[in-house]
Amino acid sequence: MNHYPLLILLITIITLVIAVWGVVVFLDGVAQRRMLAARSVLAEVERRANSPMARLDVRLRRTELGRQIRTRLDRAGVQMKVSSFALLVAACAVAAIVIVWHVLAPLLGLCAAALVGYLFLAYLNRQEEKRREAFTAQLPELARVLSNATQAGLALPTAIDMAADELADPAGAELRHVAESIKVGQPFEEALNDLRKRMPSREIGVLISTLLVSARSGGALVTALRNISETLENRKETRREVRTILSETTSTAWTLLLMGVGSLFLLNALMPGTVARMTESFAGLVVLGAALTLFTIGFVVIRRMSRIDF
Repeated sequence: MNHYPLLILLITIITLVIAVWGVVVFLDGVAQRRMLAARSVLAEVERRANSPMARLDVRLRRTELGRQIRTRLDRAGVQMKVSSFALLVAACAVAAIVIVWHVLAPLLGLCAAALVGYLFLAYLNRQEEKRREAFTAQLPELARVLSNATQAGLALPTAIDMAADELADPAGAELRHVAESIKVGQPFEEALNDLRKRMPSREIGVLISTLLVSARSGGALVTALRNISETLENRKETRREVRTILSETTSTAWTLLLMGVGSLFLLNALMPGTVARMTESFAGLVVLGAALTLFTIGFVVIRRMSRIDF
């Protein structure tokens, strides 16, 4: 009697059982690795949340100053925590105090710390302005995208979501923020008003007001958006020309401030210890105070003259 077919069938069955068992063990191993990875990720998240920097960031953001700094960082598009920004400013201020204290005079070290704080705020202002200008430059294209979307029958929230995918940053990021806020339940009007607060601009305000009026009472939104697109395109060219004209004046203001600070180091380099001796007498303090005041006034006046609201 030939037992080979039975033997082959038995071997085949055993092979299939081992294969199935191997697949089960493999899938169980994959599941365990995923579980361990998830636990490790959760542990990493918990570790970061319990780190001293994270706790400091939470405490700072609960204060009014911390909320203001968070708002300024968001407007400027700076990807930095409030705690990191505060520590960076503090470290630079301490470094300025130490350097100026030893090179010039202790009293001027405190002035240097104040100057460091002003420079950081000026940097945030500059980044906010650049981001706002970039967003404003994208408004004509944004108006055209919204016009085409609404003409195709899409609702405004859907049109904004679509525009967020088509436009580059910063318009894309801001519109994505609006779309996500609407998806999680924030009213359409509040989401647009938050955008107005993050990007304070006359052109942005006009566009948002048009969208809000259309959402409340309807109207010829497509025609209005097309007219706004043409108007914003003309204003963009005007803004570019004005910025080009005023760029030299802005450079002059910062050069004047640099000359005021540099003159102290130059005077101390030519006659070592002169600035320190001036801070030890009333007449020297008056001269230094008058010089710094005049340089500051010149800087502020030039900055005010070159700042045009249009």
